[in-house]
Amino acid sequence: MNNEYNVLAFIIQLRLIAAMIDQTRELILEAAGKRFTHYGYSKTTIAEIAADCEMSVGNVYRFFTNKEAIALAGAEQKMEEKASACEAVVDIHDAAVTQLASYCHQRLAMTHGMACNSPHLNELVGLITERHQEVVQLYDGRVQAAIESILERGIASGEMRDMDVAQSAAAIRVATFKYCIPTYMHQPIEVLQAELDGLISLIYQGLKA
Repeated sequence: MNNEYNVLAFIIQLRLIAAMIDQTRELILEAAGKRFTHYGYSKTTIAEIAADCEMSVGNVYRFFTNKEAIALAGAEQKMEEKASACEAVVDIHDAAVTQLASYCHQRLAMTHGMACNSPHLNELVGLITERHQEVVQLYDGRVQAAIESILERGIASGEMRDMDVAQSAAAIRVATFKYCIPTYMHQPIEVLQAELDGLISLIYQGLKA
């Protein structure tokens, strides 16, 4: 009985420690994200991030090897959030063109929202695209897979003609590139939404059965 109790207590203790580690890591990422996007990546120091978190510089380094590692982890987190949110708004019972529109408009809304509230976001995007292409490629692969799934459902329902799904999805991903990149978010979202609607309509004309 004592052995079972000790094992259970040890497991609980490990879970509590893991939760505390996760909370501290999230605190650092949140503080760093605010500084990177509002003041700029190059102008942010580890000392400032530590001060915002009310911890020592040494404690920050316990979780991240350097400033770039923090930026990379934050970017991966935001990409995951964005990908998940875009996939979640797609109702597989809708027409395929509606699914595609829902997916693309969610990407636009999230990108526009981040860009408008983060004056130095482009600096961070530049860092990730220049030095961590593998992360960008993983995200692009997820977008590709999501669009492929929409097209496959459209073909199965008879709404869309038979096609090379991978090739068509890649073309759509490239065609809608403007609407998920912070660099192009200087226009009012209503203007971009109207443009995107027109583009999706044009794409659908080429895909419908």
